[in-house]
Amino acid sequence: MNILHYNLTTTTKQGGVETLVWELSRELAARGHRVSIVGGAAPGGAPAALRSVAGVQVRQAPFLDRRHFQRLPPLRKAFAVVKLFERLSMLPPALPHALQAFDIVHIHKPYDLPLLGLARLRGARTLYHGHGGDFYPGDRQLMRFADMLLSCSAFNAGQLHERYGRAAKVVYNGYDTAHFVPQAPDTALRDSLARREEKLLIYAGRLMPWKGLRYLVGALSLLEEQGTKLAILMAGEHQAQRQALEDEAARRGVRGRLVFLGPLPHRELPRYYALADLVVAASYASETFGMALVEAMGCARAVVASDFGGFREVVADGETGLLARPCDEAALARAIDALLADPARRAQFGAAGRRRALELFSWQAVADRVEAAYAALVACSSSSQGRGHIARSKGARPAWRRSGLV
Repeated sequence: MNILHYNLTTTTKQGGVETLVWELSRELAARGHRVSIVGGAAPGGAPAALRSVAGVQVRQAPFLDRRHFQRLPPLRKAFAVVKLFERLSMLPPALPHALQAFDIVHIHKPYDLPLLGLARLRGARTLYHGHGGDFYPGDRQLMRFADMLLSCSAFNAGQLHERYGRAAKVVYNGYDTAHFVPQAPDTALRDSLARREEKLLIYAGRLMPWKGLRYLVGALSLLEEQGTKLAILMAGEHQAQRQALEDEAARRGVRGRLVFLGPLPHRELPRYYALADLVVAASYASETFGMALVEAMGCARAVVASDFGGFREVVADGETGLLARPCDEAALARAIDALLADPARRAQFGAAGRRRALELFSWQAVADRVEAAYAALVACSSSSQGRGHIARSKGARPAWRRSGLV
C-alpha cells in the first residue's frame, strides 16, 4: 500500500501522537509498504522534531503558529478554534505532497478533516485516528469525509461515538519494548531520593490539575506506611502547579516526603522506574490511554491508578495493579498500602504487567491492527460507489494488492 500520515506536529513537537506516527510508519515501511509523512516546518527556526526512518519519505510544509491567531482578543481563549486555524494554514502548501496517489490517507487530529474530503476525490481511502476529545464547531459535518475511525482506547471510542454517532476500531498505542525493560536499580540514585528503609512511589507526567496529583499528595498523608516518599518526574515545567502541590503537601504535613525531579528526558524513565516500589497515577479527566503506566509495566513495575478512562484498559485490576475510585485519596491510600505491605504480590503484578505490555502494546501489535484496518478499508473500495468518493475501476488493482503485501 501507498500510505500517507498527515499531522502537523509530527515534525515540530515530541509527544504521544507524534511518537505513534513515527513508530507506526517505521513498522509499516519495514513490512514493504510505501509510507510518507507530511508535517509542519517549525516556524522561526525552532528545532524540528525530525527523525530519519528507513523507507519513510518526510515532507514539511509551512504554517502559521496558533499564537498568531491568539493575538486577536476574541480568539485568546478559543483553543480549539485557533488549533483549527493553525492546521488550515498548513493545508495549501501541503497539498502538492498530500494529494499524490495514495491508497490510504491517515490523519490524527480532527482539525485535518478538510484534507480527507480532497483525498477522497483523488481516490484515496481515509482514516481519522482519535487520541482525545479535540472537538470544535463543524467537526461533525466534516467527519463524513473519514471512511473509517480508529481510536486509542475503547474509552475514547465511546467519546467519538457520542460526538459523531459512528463506531471506531480500537488500536491501542504502543511503547518502546526494547528500551522500557526491567533493570537493576541504581543504588546511588535511589539513595539520593529516599533512605533505604523508606518506600518510594513514582509518578511520571505533567502536573496538570486533571492529573490528580493533589489526591496523591492527600493519599501520601493517609498511608499506614508513613515511611513513604512520592517522587514526581515532571514532563515539562509547571511552576504554578508545582507550587500549588508544595503548598498542599505542607498543609498535609508531608512536604518533606515529596520529591520533584525534572523535567527529565523521556529516555531516562526506566532508570527511575527500576527504583519504584510502586508507580502511581490519579487522573480524573482527559486520560484516554495511559502511556506512562504501559511503560512502567514494561519495566515490570506494579501500578496503582485511578479507575478512569483509558487506565481501565491498560491496567488489569487485581492482576497487574490496583485501580481506585477517582478523586478519592482514601481509596488511593488503601490500594497503595495493600501493595506496599505485600512485596510478593508487587512482584507478581510486575511480571504480569510486563507480559500484558508486550502482548498488547508493542509497536508490532499496533502495526498489525492498523494494517488490518487498512486492508479491510481498501478491500471494500470497489463497493463504495455512492458514498461521495471515486471508486477504482474494476480492472485496476492497486500495486499493494498485486504485490501480495496484505
